[in-house]
Amino acid sequence: MMRMTPIACAIVAAALLLLDPVPVYAQTSAAEMLEQARARAREMEELKAVLNGPDQNMRLASFDIMVNSGDEAMRQIAIDAGLASADSLMQAMAFKETILSMDRIILSLEIDTSQPADVQAKAQQYLSSKGSTYQIPIVEVDRSTGIFKIYSSNTGQVSGTMVTFKFNHDSGTLELVDETTIQGAVSLYKGGYGGFIATAKIR
Repeated sequence: MMRMTPIACAIVAAALLLLDPVPVYAQTSAAEMLEQARARAREMEELKAVLNGPDQNMRLASFDIMVNSGDEAMRQIAIDAGLASADSLMQAMAFKETILSMDRIILSLEIDTSQPADVQAKAQQYLSSKGSTYQIPIVEVDRSTGIFKIYSSNTGQVSGTMVTFKFNHDSGTLELVDETTIQGAVSLYKGGYGGFIATAKIR
């Protein structure tokens, strides 16, 4: 069997490296991915521009398409823009989509100091025994009406930028105060009447 000299071995190895398609493939793939990323970025910027544009019909139509596109990044961009929008209709659409996509609303309770002293005292009793966290589970939703089921016959509803609920004998009305927060009055009857101001993060 013929033995290859070290020089011949080196030449063959170099030739094999030149013929190896992996580095070229890797470079091509990286270039393609970068171009896809640039195209994606341009697409997102264009959609953001439409969401903040002067044509309300285009804003609402684009929001609806993005939210229902199946693309989570597009959905989040639409919701973020909607919640921050000065367009009350788009803001309401984004608010409904946000609330009805949650599996629970977690409220942080504090005493409503505008209530009479006896109501405040009962509210303090509740906080002392049960704590300041109150959860509203969302087990079923109807996006067409904005109604969500809590348990059994207990329901809540999103209307505009407001969410109301009735859970057993508890009830409340909370409203969007900024892009991430809702706040409002809540009455809880477990262990006595109590008036509270409740705050919840929705983003």
